[in-house]
Amino acid sequence: MQLQQIQAYYHARGLSWPTPRNALLFFLSEVGELAQAYLCREADTLSDEDKALLSEFSARGLQADEIVSRVPGWIRNNDRARNENVIHEAADCDMMLSVFLEAYAGLSPDEALLEKMSLKLGYPAQTLLGPEKDADGSH
Repeated sequence: MQLQQIQAYYHARGLSWPTPRNALLFFLSEVGELAQAYLCREADTLSDEDKALLSEFSARGLQADEIVSRVPGWIRNNDRARNENVIHEAADCDMMLSVFLEAYAGLSPDEALLEKMSLKLGYPAQTLLGPEKDADGSH
C-alpha cells in the first residue's frame, strides 16, 4: 500500500503519526493480534509447540499494547474479544510495518527489501525481472 494512503487513513481517524519507538510497539501489538487470531482459527491444525509459541507472541503483543496505549493520539480499536480475522490482522501488521519503516528510515518495506536483496546479490535486485515494460508491452 502506498504510504500516502496510510497517512490519509491516519488523518481520517484522527491519529497522530507515531515516533519510530511507538510505531515499533504498534507493530509488535499487531503481531500479537495476528498470532492470537491465527491460534484461534487454526488451533486444530497446530502442534502443542506451535500453540505455545503463538500464545507467547499474543501475550507479548498485549504487553506492547499496554505500553503503547498510553501514547496520546492512539485509538484502541480491537478488544481481542471479537471474531478473529487473520487476514485483517495480517493487513494491520503490514500497515504498521510500513509506518515503522517510514518513521524510522523514510523507507517503505518494499524499498528496504530491495535494498537488502541487492546487497545479498551484489547487483540491483530490480533487474531480476528484466526490463520493465510499458502498458502496451513495449520497453
